[in-house]
Amino acid sequence: MKQRFELIYRITFIIICATGIFIHLDLNDRNINAHELSFFTLWSNIFCLVFMIILLIKHFLGKDTRSRLLTYFKGMALSSIICTFLVYHFSENKIILSYDTITSLGLPLESILAHYVVPFMFILDWIIFQPKGLFEWKQIITWLAFPLVYIICFFTRCHCNRPEEFIDVPKYPYFFLDYDCIGIGKCCLYIVFLMIVFLIVNLVIILMDKSLYDKQRAKKQNKKQ
Repeated sequence: MKQRFELIYRITFIIICATGIFIHLDLNDRNINAHELSFFTLWSNIFCLVFMIILLIKHFLGKDTRSRLLTYFKGMALSSIICTFLVYHFSENKIILSYDTITSLGLPLESILAHYVVPFMFILDWIIFQPKGLFEWKQIITWLAFPLVYIICFFTRCHCNRPEEFIDVPKYPYFFLDYDCIGIGKCCLYIVFLMIVFLIVNLVIILMDKSLYDKQRAKKQNKKQ
């Protein structure tokens, strides 16, 4: 019964996550797509989507869905999607908000899906379905690889793309990465601050994983007695 619920839950997640990503894109405008794909929101949502699809494929092939490698990337995806929610909820949507597709909740549908529904569904998937005690302390640092790759790709795009490619769309996805406006020094300070946020989130994930594992082990021991 639990396996069936897990399967249905993950298929539902894939549909919702893919819908949120698709709404962000415009199949007829390459510049808009390039701009949208410069947001960490889409990076983290695509990461979670690809991860869930891989889990689904492995499930149908009868392969191990809880290997050490998959567990590692599950933690990295979890860290990234939690930070997506935190940055949007506590800063970005208070500063930059498009009113083109506002819903009754006061936010565009794509923002609700990408910044709230997908993060909380992914967190619940980890809490409900994944065995605990598998994350390692060193992953507090190694999970930073994903946001660091994003930062490198962002600066590469801004440096290598021609100025005319930014005529119809903004060059910078976030105000804190607009080094032309705020200066490279302040931009670097924002990046350091965000890396600290990631580190704190990673630490909390590891602590929760260890705590839930200890509780599960204690319950098993009590049952045996």
